[in-house]
Amino acid sequence: MSLSGIWQLKKIAMRNLARHKVKTVLTASAIMVSVAFYIVIRSWLFGMAAESRRNIVNYEQGAAKLQTKMYFEKKDEMPAYENFKDWERYKDALDKEGYNAAPRFVFSGMMFSNSGSAPITFHAVDPASEALVLLYVPYVDFGRYPENGKFELAVGTVAAEKLRVGIPSRPYRKELEELITQAATDKTGEDFIRSLYYEAEPPKGIFAKAERKYIGNERMILKRSIPRPDLDRLWDMIAATERNEVRVNAVIDIKAVPETIRPDKWHGELMPELRAEDTALVQSAYQFEEVLDSYLLIEENEQRQAEVLTAMIRAGFGGAVRHVNQLVDAVVVGVINSPDPVPNSNVAYMPMDVLQDEAGMMLEGAVTELLIRGKNAPPSELPGKHENAAAITEALERGLGEPLSPELAVFNWYDYMEDYLGYETLQTTVPQIIASLLLLLSFLGISNTILLAILERTKEIGMMRAMGMTDGQMITVYMLEAGFLGFLGAVMGMTLGALVNYPLVEHGLNLGAMAGSLGGGPGFRVTSVLRSVWDVPVIFITGGAATILASLMAYFPTKRAVKMRITDSLRFE
Repeated sequence: MSLSGIWQLKKIAMRNLARHKVKTVLTASAIMVSVAFYIVIRSWLFGMAAESRRNIVNYEQGAAKLQTKMYFEKKDEMPAYENFKDWERYKDALDKEGYNAAPRFVFSGMMFSNSGSAPITFHAVDPASEALVLLYVPYVDFGRYPENGKFELAVGTVAAEKLRVGIPSRPYRKELEELITQAATDKTGEDFIRSLYYEAEPPKGIFAKAERKYIGNERMILKRSIPRPDLDRLWDMIAATERNEVRVNAVIDIKAVPETIRPDKWHGELMPELRAEDTALVQSAYQFEEVLDSYLLIEENEQRQAEVLTAMIRAGFGGAVRHVNQLVDAVVVGVINSPDPVPNSNVAYMPMDVLQDEAGMMLEGAVTELLIRGKNAPPSELPGKHENAAAITEALERGLGEPLSPELAVFNWYDYMEDYLGYETLQTTVPQIIASLLLLLSFLGISNTILLAILERTKEIGMMRAMGMTDGQMITVYMLEAGFLGFLGAVMGMTLGALVNYPLVEHGLNLGAMAGSLGGGPGFRVTSVLRSVWDVPVIFITGGAATILASLMAYFPTKRAVKMRITDSLRFE
């Protein structure tokens, strides 16, 4: 078919659209809504995923971590005994090569307050280094961040609520009055505290849970617009009571070569789990003593003992780890409420310098990880090639002037987030599939509309065929008509989608209230405000796909119509 012939067929298709204005507008509007819906949903999902990944890097992990390889293998267990010392040397080497590094010792335990308890993940940190690598440090809603040389903690908002420490955000009236009795020393103080709260309205909506109301259980809400000096004054009043005093109970694991091993442990737990290359090493380090009825350590060389210990740890032998229970009294000096939910959860941050000896956690200069981030790295971007594990390892060895210890390795941030990234894929894929199905269903409806339109024009089709138009030309006319209809709807949908997406990109959608009523967050690594992104390729691909799909939807109905004999078409009513 020549270009001039196609041009003539195009003019016929355009005249058909103009003749049936109502159907044209309705069908184009249906396509517009479908295209706009898909564009907004996809852009929003990808925006939340991108924001979550940035938050993981900026508030949780940094770009990479320096850890022992054994720790990484067991990272889900948080094996505190897999640590390393001399971290200052690695930090200085990275500093010379353009990287900031923050040392951490991570362990788990329980925290007890006067009013509650909670399981906590503890991060022993260097406050100055932590502030250079991660962005959560300034997000202290109440109080301040811990300082070196003091047994102080900053806890997440979730932990603070469970422990009932700090400034209560949503206390019952009875709890608030008890706090006033403890913290206020005169009538002025009592009135000051009461002026910072207001009584909440009864919950409304489908997710609301009705509470039986009686005197004392009215929910009180801390006002949002309180000046910082007033919050600091309230914090100081509460700090003067025992409300913020806590006790940390943690079991510290210390690895050491066991002096003796019972035969049942030797044959039942150790030997079967050892690697083939480690068996001879361990056997040569011990000798069975009948008098003791145990295997006795006879290896005196420290280097060989270290190799034996590594072999035992690799085999998962529990006898190579000594468990020491430690109790530490401390004071909560701040509550963290960052844009990332993880620092706001059951997490506590303590200065590591006070935890080095037996009065603390017996860290003895060891750390479990060194968080790494490029200096002046933009928080709005994910780590690039300069901040991947290979580049950091090369820079570290260059700064050290020697190869990195074989026991240590640098790992990328995403190496720690495999479970979350899989969950994120599920979170983004399922809504996309639903949106795609809705888009397809709308086009199936459009196909039905086109079919009815063609049936109404059966006599017209017969007349045009009688005047010499071929079946191929008839199919082309209606496919062009449907294509123009799809193009019109796609352009309108792209415009509508961009208009709806703009405020979601600039301001986001605050789901904090919904998350609170549902008892949790939206599932991504964001606290409340969910932002979209501009995915320009997807916008144009969706528009193009809508145009092509609309055109294809006209093929089968038209093909069916042209199979009818011309005489039957002319008599069709």
